[in-house]
Amino acid sequence: MPVAWTLRLSESEEAALSAQAVVEGRSKQEIVRDALRTYMIRQRAWDEFVTDEPVVYRSPATGEILRTA
Repeated sequence: MPVAWTLRLSESEEAALSAQAVVEGRSKQEIVRDALRTYMIRQRAWDEFVTDEPVVYRSPATGEILRTA
């Protein structure tokens, strides 16, 4: 079930996000969700790297495994 929450941005951040949404033809929500997903994947990958576990690189958009190192 989707959860709604408020994200407060500065005027310049809002303007940049709005402009990027127009350029990509996507909603601001989609862009922010992708950015959050990418951040979480990177953090998880870093945690695996520092614990000597394999690092799995996944597509931020689909979650598909791109490579394992």
